[in-house]
Amino acid sequence: MLEMDLVSERVKRIGLVIDFLREHEDAFTSFEKKQILDTLDYDYILNMHNYICLEVYDGLGLLPDSLNPYKAFLKLLDDQFDVKNKNIIEIGGGKIPCLAKRISSIQNMGCITVYDPNLIEDGIYDNLILRKRRFTSITNVSNADILVGLLPCGSSSIIVSAAARYNKDFMIALCDSHNNLELFDDVEENLDWPDNFIEEVKTIVEDNAMGKLKVKRLNEIGDNYPIIYNDRG
Repeated sequence: MLEMDLVSERVKRIGLVIDFLREHEDAFTSFEKKQILDTLDYDYILNMHNYICLEVYDGLGLLPDSLNPYKAFLKLLDDQFDVKNKNIIEIGGGKIPCLAKRISSIQNMGCITVYDPNLIEDGIYDNLILRKRRFTSITNVSNADILVGLLPCGSSSIIVSAAARYNKDFMIALCDSHNNLELFDDVEENLDWPDNFIEEVKTIVEDNAMGKLKVKRLNEIGDNYPIIYNDRG
């Protein structure tokens, strides 16, 4: 009976994923589709390297809590900044704004705006605003309280720069590599990333009276992805 239930769950999961890819066929590259379809042969063998699969699985409600980086990141974000009545900007929200939707669901008076040129949707939905375009160094964030990024990779430096310019709080789960060093020329793309970057950000936070830089690691997200944020306490 248990085996039949597991088979039934797997069949249901495969059907949901296949239907989703058909509905959004133009939103994914051939390589991304292959990544997603390859996971169907396994029982949730997913990790933060395969963020496309994580988005789809979470968007379809198929991602277990034990593997859910969006839930883990949101808990830390809310514990630190109490986001229920804050205006938040997320940079690099992905094709499916999984983190933003979770933030939106717990907000009372706050609003969450997501920037990503790869978003499947665009528009305003109650307190969730989707901007299908790139967040740049000149984007106005004066109305935001917090800037966040869950593995925004090349946009990490831009988030920190914008937060410092407007004196905003921020929280970023760093990728294991960085491909946009225009604002941090002395941080080399090598094995010392993200340690060198963290030291740079620490100086920026202190020089701009934004408190102290804190670094956390969550097992749900992975030890290779440190979360950095400013703490004014």
